[in-house]
Amino acid sequence: MFKKIALALMLCAGANAANLTVTKGEITAHTEVLGDNEINPNTKSVRSSLTIDDKIESIKGQIFFDTLTLVSTKKDRDDHMYKLLNVEKYKTVSFDITSIVRNGLNYDISGILTLSGVSKNITVRSNIVEENGHISLDGGFSFNLTDFKLEPPTMFFLTVRNQIDITYKIDLKK
Repeated sequence: MFKKIALALMLCAGANAANLTVTKGEITAHTEVLGDNEINPNTKSVRSSLTIDDKIESIKGQIFFDTLTLVSTKKDRDDHMYKLLNVEKYKTVSFDITSIVRNGLNYDISGILTLSGVSKNITVRSNIVEENGHISLDGGFSFNLTDFKLEPPTMFFLTVRNQIDITYKIDLKK
C-alpha cells in the first residue's frame, strides 16, 4: 500500500513539469593563435531536452548540439577542429543541468559538460530572464582543451591557445 501511495505522489509531482523547447539558440567558442584572434566557430543548431516545474531553479535536463554544426569562417580549420574533437565517434556536445541557484542578479547553473567523450562538472554564471512563458539564458564560461584530454593543435609551429571561451544565448518556451 505504501508503494502505491509513494508512486502516486511522485506522478503528481512530475505532472506539474513542463517541457522547454529551444526557439532560438547560438553557442560560440573562441580561441586564438598568434596572428589570428578571430577563431570563433559557432552553432545555431542548439537543441534541448529540458523540463521546468514552477520556477527557474527547477529547470533540469540537457542542452546539446551536433558537433558538425559548429562552423567557422574557414572550412580547412573546421576540418582540423572536427578531427581534434573526433566527430566520427563523438557526434554531440552536451551540457546536463543538475542545479540552478540564484546568485544576486544572476544564476549559477551547475552541470556536466561532455565534449569528445569526456565529462566534467562545471558551474556557469548566467543571466536568466523569464517573461510570458519564454525563458532566456545568456552567459559564458571558459575551459581548457586539456581538461577534456584534448591537446591544442599546432599549425606551422604555432599552437592554438588551450583556453576556450564559450558564449551562449538560448531562448526557450514552455
